Amino acid sequence: MAFRLARVEPPSGLGEPLDRQAALDVFDVDLARRQLLPDLVLVADRQRDGERGAGLVLTVEVQSRTNKQKRWRIPHYQAALADEHERETWVVVVSFDASVSRQLAAWRETGPPRFEVIVLDASRVPARYDMAKALAKPSAAVLGAALHACQGDIGAARWGLEVVSRLPAKRRMRDATTILAAVDKSMRLTLIKEFPFAPDDDRLLDIERRSGTYHLGLEEGLEKGLEKGRAKGREEGRRHVLKTMVFALLEVRGIPLSETERARVDAEMRIEALERWAELARSVTHAAALFEHSPLR
Repeated sequence: MAFRLARVEPPSGLGEPLDRQAALDVFDVDLARRQLLPDLVLVADRQRDGERGAGLVLTVEVQSRTNKQKRWRIPHYQAALADEHERETWVVVVSFDASVSRQLAAWRETGPPRFEVIVLDASRVPARYDMAKALAKPSAAVLGAALHACQGDIGAARWGLEVVSRLPAKRRMRDATTILAAVDKSMRLTLIKEFPFAPDDDRLLDIERRSGTYHLGLEEGLEKGLEKGRAKGREEGRRHVLKTMVFALLEVRGIPLSETERARVDAEMRIEALERWAELARSVTHAAALFEHSPLR
């Protein structure tokens, strides 16, 4: 898909790509080195030729803001993966911000090490086109909807969710959360109200859990807690997200919080309590009911 959207001729005869990111994370226990790894690593063999070096490595980075260190990191792991797998190694950057795309284009004109990536952004990936074409290639449609929705185009988000609503049930939530993860809180609340799937199960909670708020909170927690270790950073991010979920779900349902109740949620540090409150926020009729079976510390 990345090659087609970027109008780049892909290598021919490739088999199904395999995700190798988990293997890299497990193998490399050095935290500082692991920060150099890409977001996703896919390795594919050529079906007609099983010899070493016959295939492709595709690495994927997702960026929503500029990062000068990527100028040097991307060529680093591109070379490292090429050496490890002895295959052509391509880098795809999914850019959710025009400033990121401009920065990547500028780096192409700089000196060694050579910087060459396939950029997928709102200018390259369309949205809001013929529904039949979208359903024929739904992954491209979902990506296009997310990229344009990230720029504030709620129409693109609605179109993408309409595409998703016509897909097989097993992939609807995954694709819907991809779109919802790309938008800000205000737009996400609007879209959740309009969401074309039945809200009488765990989907609303799952959307919030896997939404942009979650990933932003996780990223912020990782940055703040990096010197204390990745696990602690993830825990901080998770607390931030669960608190946001409680507030967002109550807001969507029109249930007010008093200053005292809001302060109690903000001050809570126990993950298990926050998870319980996020679950209850979908069904309680008044905010005080969140805390009825939650003793104060």
